This record gives sequence, structure tokens and C-alpha cells, in this order.
Amino acid sequence: MGNLGFAEMLVIAVVALLVFGPDRLPELARQAGKTLAKFRSETSKSIDELKRAADIEDLERELRGLSSDVRDIRRNAGKALMDAGSSPARADDRPPPTDPEAT
Repeated sequence: MGNLGFAEMLVIAVVALLVFGPDRLPELARQAGKTLAKFRSETSKSIDELKRAADIEDLERELRGLSSDVRDIRRNAGKALMDAGSSPARADDRPPPTDPEAT
């Protein structure tokens, strides 16, 4: 519709004038303008909503990746703690000896 030349627009205007008459044509043009403005507004809102939805999808994807990283860290930390608990204690790690008669 944006590629119409002057001649095509003139033909459309003449046909509209003949079909609707000079009295109704200005009101129809106003209604068409209002409808077009509302259409553009709704289209813009829809595009903004789609952009927000895409941003939310990106954030959810990133959150899933971080969640997976946290699970891996927990798993590795649990293994490290289990490995540390099963290794023989060094002399420095043992509690000092107590003398029950000393108290």
C-alpha cells in the first residue's frame, strides 16, 4: 500500500468520491485515520510485549544455566567433604589428649 503512486491515489480518491459522495467522504476519511492510528498503537503495544517476552525467555534460560552451575558446585562440594571425612586424620587434626584424673 505504501508503493502507490500519485495516479493510483487519484483514481482511488475519484472512485471514493463517486461511491460515497462529497458529504460522507470527510467523515469516512476521519474514521479511516482513527482506525489506522488505533491499529498502529495496538501493533506497537504487541511488538513491545513480544520484546518483553523474549527478554524474559533469555533471563529464564540464564537462570536455568546458573541453577545447573549451583547444582554442580553443591555436588562437587559434597564429594570434597566426603573425601575429606574419609581420609586418615593427621596429628594436627586430632583433639589433644585429656587426663580424666586431672580434673
